[in-house]
Amino acid sequence: MAIEKRISKNNGPRYKVKVRDELGKWFPAKAFSTLRDAQKNERCLKEKREAGILALSEEARSITVENYLSKWVEYRSTYISGGWNKAKLRIIHLYILPIIGGLKLSEVKPPHIGKILSEMKKKGLSSSYQIHTYMILQQSFRDAVEYYEYLEKNPMKKQDKPKMFKVKKNFLKPEEAYRLLDACKDHYIGPAVHLGILVGLRLSEIQALRWSSVDFEKNQILICEAYKSSINKMEPYPKQKDWLIVPIPKMLSEYLRAQKAQSPRSFVAPALKGGMLFNDKLRLHLKNFCKKIGVPKVSAHELRHSCSEVWFSHGASVEDVRRLLGHKSASTTMNYVHRTEDRLAKLAESIQCQ
Repeated sequence: MAIEKRISKNNGPRYKVKVRDELGKWFPAKAFSTLRDAQKNERCLKEKREAGILALSEEARSITVENYLSKWVEYRSTYISGGWNKAKLRIIHLYILPIIGGLKLSEVKPPHIGKILSEMKKKGLSSSYQIHTYMILQQSFRDAVEYYEYLEKNPMKKQDKPKMFKVKKNFLKPEEAYRLLDACKDHYIGPAVHLGILVGLRLSEIQALRWSSVDFEKNQILICEAYKSSINKMEPYPKQKDWLIVPIPKMLSEYLRAQKAQSPRSFVAPALKGGMLFNDKLRLHLKNFCKKIGVPKVSAHELRHSCSEVWFSHGASVEDVRRLLGHKSASTTMNYVHRTEDRLAKLAESIQCQ
C-alpha cells in the first residue's frame, strides 16, 4: 500500500492511493489534488480490507464485456448526440464485441485491445475509424475503473493510440471555383454550391439554412441549425455546438437576393421541388458539373476546402479562415491550407531590396 506523488504539468501535484485487499487485488486507484484527501481515502480503503471487503464486487468479477458495454452505453447516451451514439453502437457491435464480448470484463488485457485494433487495420478501415474505436475503449474502461469500480487497472494504459494519417482532399483553385459557380448559378444546386465555395458552410448547415437566418442589411448569415443525416433530424446547433455568424461577400449577397426574389421558399438551398436538399442529388449534379467544365471532381465537403483557397487568395489569414469555417483550433484549419508552395513562390518573387 502506498500514496504515490505525481507531478502533472497542467494540474500540479497529484496523490495516487494504492491499497490491496486480502486476496492481493488492488482496490480501484484514485488520484487526489491534496495529500490530506489521499490519506483520508487510504484510511477508508484499509478499513474496507479489515472488514473483509474485496476490491472487486461479485458483479465486477462476473460481468461480461458485452453486458458492461450495454450498461455503459446507456449511461453515456445522455451526454452525447444521437448521431454519435448510433455510430458508437455500430463500432461496438461490429469490431469490439466479436473479439472480447464474451470475456469477463476483469479478464481483458492489453493484448485483447491490440487485437481489436490490428483486426480493424487488416480490414483496411481508416485511421480515423480506428481512433474512434480506441477512444470508445479508452473511455469505457476508464469509467469501469473510476466510475463503476469494476476494474483495478485500465487495460488501455499500455495501448498506444493509432496514428492519424491525413487523407488528401480535392479542392478547386479560385479560378476553377469561379467557373463552377458560373456553370451552376441557374441550377437548383446553385445556392448550395455558392454557400459552400464562398462562405464554407458544411453540407449539414446548407441543408438547414433558412431565409430567416440571412440578414441582408448586416450582410451576415446566422448558422444556428444543422441537419443530422445519421438520425434524420434537424439539430438546433451546428457541428461545433455554438451558433456562428459568417459575413456575406458582395457577390454572394447579390446572388442570394436574386434567388430569394425568384423562389422565396423557406430553405435557402432547396431541392428541385422545394423542401430540404439531400446529399445524393447534390453529389450527382456536382459531379456532372465538374466533369462538364473540366475541373477536379469535388464533394460537398471539398467545397469548404475550395472556400479556404478563395479566401486565402484575397489575403485572408489562417485565423480569418478558422473563424469563417467555425473551427475550434487553428490546427484543424491547417488541414484546409493548400498550395502553400505557390503562394510562397509568388511572395519570393515580390521580395527585393528597396
